[in-house]
Amino acid sequence: MIKIVINEQSREWDNSLAGWVNGTIKGLERDGTPVCVKISIVYGDINLGLSAGSCPGGTSGGRPLNSHELELVEFWNEVGIDETPLNAGKIVSFLNRIKRQ
Repeated sequence: MIKIVINEQSREWDNSLAGWVNGTIKGLERDGTPVCVKISIVYGDINLGLSAGSCPGGTSGGRPLNSHELELVEFWNEVGIDETPLNAGKIVSFLNRIKRQ
């Protein structure tokens, strides 16, 4: 399961939600509202949470990442998802890629 949360709005990801991601992020930015995007990925041996934008600080910890989780984190960083301003297209691209794996 891949879950995306934009501020308080939560959806289970499928590629039909690309418009929702774009519209929600652009709408919040247009209104001057800080945007926090959180992505939760849970399937197989992957149990990973990622965030971008104006998300409150949290704690990390727990177990070390496995090789599949490390690949996702590396791709997340490579794409530059946490750049400002948030780019909804990059987020959608990331989500579509991991959904195909």
